[in-house]
Amino acid sequence: MKTLTKIEIAISTLVLIMIIGTVSYHYLEGWTYVDSFYFTGVTMTTVGYGDLHPTSNLSKIFTVLFAFAGIGITLFTVSLLATQYFETREKRFGIQIERRFLEDLKKNFNMKVFRKRRRAARKEILKGTRF
Repeated sequence: MKTLTKIEIAISTLVLIMIIGTVSYHYLEGWTYVDSFYFTGVTMTTVGYGDLHPTSNLSKIFTVLFAFAGIGITLFTVSLLATQYFETREKRFGIQIERRFLEDLKKNFNMKVFRKRRRAARKEILKGTRF
């Protein structure tokens, strides 16, 4: 499966989980949709500010199960996005970086050869064999 298709599926799943969490907290805790969305995002990103927290037993159980699913999906989505970013970066800039690297190697190699020849020429001059 292509990386972009995986990213689309992961983001769609992430949005669906966010909607499920928001609606669930709205009905379980009686929070506004904004507070429910906020708590869902804070839970899924493992930030956990502590300003909102579940109070009923049912919402606590839901939060534990929701955190397992939500954190996993969030990390997987971020991982796919990072992979796509670095693959794209490598495709765009990898050839140029490789070319520069090879040119630097060639330049350094030529300098080493030049230095060796210069040293050998100095030795020959000092010995008196080069005139």
